[in-house]
Amino acid sequence: MATRKSSGSPRPNRPTNADNPFIHVPFARQDLSIPGTGGSAKKIHVPVDDEYRYSLVNTLDLAAADLADDLKKFPHALGPLVFTLREEAVAKSHRPLKLVEESGIQPAGHGNINEMLVAANAASLEVLRSVILTRSIHEIKANLSAIETISAWSSLRKNPHGIQSLRKTNAILIDIFQYFSEELTKRNFDYLKKWLEKKNIEFSSLTRIQSIPLLRIDDSHQVADSDLIELISYPGLRHIYAEPQYSAKVTSGEVVPKAVALPAPNADADTQTLPIVGVFDTGVSSKATSLKPWVASKDVYVLPPDTNFEHGTMVASMITSSGHMNDGHSWLPGMGCLIHDVCGLEAAGAGVGILIERIKEAVEKKPDIKIWNLSLGATQCSNDEFSEFAKELDSISDKFGVLFVVASGNYLDLPRRAWPPIGSLADRVSSPGESVRALTVGSVTHLTAFGSYTSTGEPPPYSRRGPGPVFTPKPDIVHAGGGVHKPWDAGVASVKALTPNDQIAHTFGTSFAAPIASNLAAHTWFALEGRADLPPHPSLVKALMIHAAQLSSPDYSPNERRYFGAGRPDNVLRTLYDSDDSFTLVFEAQLYPSMRWRKTPYPIPASLIENGKFRGEVIITATYNPPLDGNAGSEYVRANVELGFGVLSANGDFHGRVPGESEIGTSGYEMAQVEHGGKWAPVKIHRKRFPNGTEGTQWALQAGVNLRAFQPSLVDPLIATIVVTLRSVDGNNNIHAEGVRALNNTSWAHTVLPYRIPIIS
Repeated sequence: MATRKSSGSPRPNRPTNADNPFIHVPFARQDLSIPGTGGSAKKIHVPVDDEYRYSLVNTLDLAAADLADDLKKFPHALGPLVFTLREEAVAKSHRPLKLVEESGIQPAGHGNINEMLVAANAASLEVLRSVILTRSIHEIKANLSAIETISAWSSLRKNPHGIQSLRKTNAILIDIFQYFSEELTKRNFDYLKKWLEKKNIEFSSLTRIQSIPLLRIDDSHQVADSDLIELISYPGLRHIYAEPQYSAKVTSGEVVPKAVALPAPNADADTQTLPIVGVFDTGVSSKATSLKPWVASKDVYVLPPDTNFEHGTMVASMITSSGHMNDGHSWLPGMGCLIHDVCGLEAAGAGVGILIERIKEAVEKKPDIKIWNLSLGATQCSNDEFSEFAKELDSISDKFGVLFVVASGNYLDLPRRAWPPIGSLADRVSSPGESVRALTVGSVTHLTAFGSYTSTGEPPPYSRRGPGPVFTPKPDIVHAGGGVHKPWDAGVASVKALTPNDQIAHTFGTSFAAPIASNLAAHTWFALEGRADLPPHPSLVKALMIHAAQLSSPDYSPNERRYFGAGRPDNVLRTLYDSDDSFTLVFEAQLYPSMRWRKTPYPIPASLIENGKFRGEVIITATYNPPLDGNAGSEYVRANVELGFGVLSANGDFHGRVPGESEIGTSGYEMAQVEHGGKWAPVKIHRKRFPNGTEGTQWALQAGVNLRAFQPSLVDPLIATIVVTLRSVDGNNNIHAEGVRALNNTSWAHTVLPYRIPIIS
């Protein structure tokens, strides 16, 4: 994969052309086929002799001993066990599923990437022990060879930071194990509620859209240590932790001496031609009179003195008028959006439970608003599990068909991060920025100025980086969030935003990059509305935003992508229209397990074929909404799309070119494919240049889908939005026209993608 030499290298000057719309190719049933399959016996990874069996049983006996007192105290409960799998056995095909079936133990989700969780009572523990020692069929031996050790899900796993950590905030959240059996899960939940009632501990339930509720102890300081110790010992409890607190804070410099009055929306466009963005924040100040014409509606959950309107006013102004406030800077939108102002976050922050409830209610009240800005955050994400906030945002997005645009979060600790970065810092994306359905936005510096930590195009030191849990690529994109001046202050390199007193101030943060992306996403959605065959939806708009960032940005190295994501999208035209030297098709593939979706022969612009070789650049973005399981730990994402662009041999065999079949992450052990190849990540980014050409006569785009172990069959097909751009490597401006001619020579149905040309200034 080609990489750019430096983060500050200039972008190619490829202006978009409103005469070159992206072209949509609808799904056709004939694109599906059943590939040849050949079953094979399960692999035995290590010799399974008597010594191996006794060694494995010994770890089981130790785990059972660890659970013995707790199971005696709670005889109805199931004891949670951890099967730690060998690195080469993490893939679904190697999982010890036959062992689970024969032993009668309950699947209980997943922990880390190499951990399968099960639950057993005293009887099933004995059966498991017997199966390990005596069963010799090939499949059981293969299952046993996949397991390195068996251990108990300990109190340390439930509460890694100790009892005192539970008192950091007023409330405690409790998450229970959910089993394959719904009846056993309900019994587990009901027992824990009765235990809390018996102890006279006040609690409430936090409803989750697609999962059993969380239990919330409302006042942690009223619970005795002895009761907390007993609670943590309950075998059916998976996690217990202090309720996370989320906040949105402003870092501002001096107010600009002369306030800039924002233009009213009808100065550039009638309000009927402007989209509306939902802004869930600390609210817009009534004293910010310049913003009043842009506020289409309000929803209030928090009143003064619990909010000072500072952060919410600034964020809202970036959606309506970022270009105007920042002297018409070419990076920033010239056309604003109206806003729906939701004052739902206290200035000092709030707990995750109340925030989720407010967001659900606010979104449900406004079904026509499809883009929601969330410029808030907490601590950095976990290595292996997704936060409750992120998971619930995913559920809300699915239920109401909305796209959340979320700030990646601000790293404000010492030492300050340099560019290029040196060493390792705790600067990973903050919750809920790891939400897999959301468009997560980091920052880049838009101005070079004396005393600033970074120059134009570089990530400022506060912008949190990826990856998310389980190497999920985050942030998705970046935008201008303002530079930071030494030692740590706003200044001329920062962005300008409106204060609650209707003045302009310098500020910085990913909080202000996210609303710029929200503006672009809303205009993109608005430009697609009106199509009968392809109404806009969150995954489509997200794909177009990420693809626009790729088209506007250099090809980043894997390490750089952790800071830049796919890059910075130029403007809304870039999400919908080609430059003359490129040709873009947008597909909506319907994917079924055990079937392959393939489009071939792929139309190639004539100028990109030289002497039988493809000479050009291929840029691909794919997004899809896999089923999700909040109980599955590192296996939260339950489906993976495998995607490739390549050539077909004479006998129909596919040979991948993008990504190449030998590239890191395209093969090897599951853990390597997850870390380096983005396996199970619901956004796929592939990009490759062929300046010297690559051979191939018949080109094809193909995709397939695989499901996790224990994932039920799909009721409906999985829809993948796939955006493919073929681009010249030498600036040939005939590529789009030639691509259209090549497409017209196929039998593929197609229509232009945008319904209307968006207004950009």
